[in-house]
Amino acid sequence: MEFLKGIARGLIGLIVLNIVLLPIMVLGPLLYVIPFFCIIANPQDNFSGLAQLYFWLGSLSCAFWMLVSCHWPTVRRAQREGRLATWRESEGGIVCTVLKAFVYMVFGLFGSLFFEITFLVVFRFRPGNPYRDMLWFAILPFATFAPVLLLWLRRWIRGRKQGDFISRTKNDPELRDQLQAASLYTKNLRNRNAHCGQEEG
Repeated sequence: MEFLKGIARGLIGLIVLNIVLLPIMVLGPLLYVIPFFCIIANPQDNFSGLAQLYFWLGSLSCAFWMLVSCHWPTVRRAQREGRLATWRESEGGIVCTVLKAFVYMVFGLFGSLFFEITFLVVFRFRPGNPYRDMLWFAILPFATFAPVLLLWLRRWIRGRKQGDFISRTKNDPELRDQLQAASLYTKNLRNRNAHCGQEEG
């Protein structure tokens, strides 16, 4: 009986922790405007505690946004192509997708801590000057969410390169025909595999 009470207490603790941390992680980027209102209200106050709070909670928020950003493009592409139900299988299965999401999340957490520590070494927080405090809190989100911003930048650059490839295929009829043939071949393979899977099931 005592064992079950311990499990129930642990579950309740996890639920409360999720209720508290989930909004902070989701709304993390928006919460960076709060220090500006605090500094305007009390310009000579010491905001070292607030800076520490943002340092630790910002990394958790960055890890959450890396987790969301991990599979976002492939899920959106699968949704546009009408294959959302089989998205996970086409990306390698549950083990592959969960492992990739975990790696992105850990990279986001430690990457954020690395960029924040680098930011603190370069720009020390010295309370007392409200303008310097505001500048410090204005730059901090860019250091905190640097892994997410770098991931989005890399995907944007890669998308532009793919866009250049698409514009080249529009002007090259031979390349366009080769791509159409490859597309039809993969579509036939996909249909054949789906048909085999239905016969086995």
